[in-house]
Amino acid sequence: MDLSVQPRILVGAHRTPVLRVVETSRLLLHEHPDGERVRRLVGALRRDGVLRNPPIVTPVSAPWTHEPPADNEQAVVLDGANRVTALREIGMPAIAVQLVHYAAPEITVSTWRHYVAEEEPSVRSRLMSRASMRLASASGAAEAEARLGRRDGVAALVDRGGVSVVGPGIDAVAEVERLDELVRLYSGAGRVHRVLGGDTDALRADYGEGTLLIFPPFGKGDILRLAAGGARLPAGITRHLVPGRVLRLNVPLEWLQGPEPAALKQRRLDGAVQERWRAHGVRYYPEATYLFDE
Repeated sequence: MDLSVQPRILVGAHRTPVLRVVETSRLLLHEHPDGERVRRLVGALRRDGVLRNPPIVTPVSAPWTHEPPADNEQAVVLDGANRVTALREIGMPAIAVQLVHYAAPEITVSTWRHYVAEEEPSVRSRLMSRASMRLASASGAAEAEARLGRRDGVAALVDRGGVSVVGPGIDAVAEVERLDELVRLYSGAGRVHRVLGGDTDALRADYGEGTLLIFPPFGKGDILRLAAGGARLPAGITRHLVPGRVLRLNVPLEWLQGPEPAALKQRRLDGAVQERWRAHGVRYYPEATYLFDE
């Protein structure tokens, strides 16, 4: 199957999104799925019978070029680990995806922060009981983030007790298990909120008393090495920004689940997309948005 990402037409200054039907077995995850979100997605998929938003993927061997990869190429899921996992759980052999060039400068990867609204025991006290972890004091969040950038820790912890760096250091591939161990410590301790800012006073006002976890930066090369090596980051850490993201494609699952060859499924998808273009059923919104129906 051709995973070429060369655009077919232009819409204003923006290339049309590239949509492909790919076997689910060819998709590699770089992060663990969120079990609770997967459970909800499985229910929604079975109830509605459509894939609303296609996952975003990039080919493994040619993410930096316009060269079409081989027919049996694998692809890394940049966004959509929960959707891919849910579709696998209900036995879908193929999935509609949005294919992107990972090298494009407008595609960026950053990290979320986790704010754990909790009761006792705190994240700090849980960490202090682990022989495999150590806490090193930092003068503030800026120093902690600088040390994370040098890979001097797996995360920074900010709470009433101050700012600490959790160590020892992490290599994005070789020692990702240590970061996974850290997140598992608090994943069941309380409500975990993904946040962008680091103002703990504002976070306490919004979510109550808790602990802020700041993670090391991960680059695009790190993401590809993780997936290719079979390693995964904890759920809810990486954040990919992809301009021109396709939403509400609403692909019928019966298309994807049928016995037809992938090429026929691709032709069906192409035909449906072209019909929507002709019917003026596609809109591009360049401004940032808030979605209240997620």
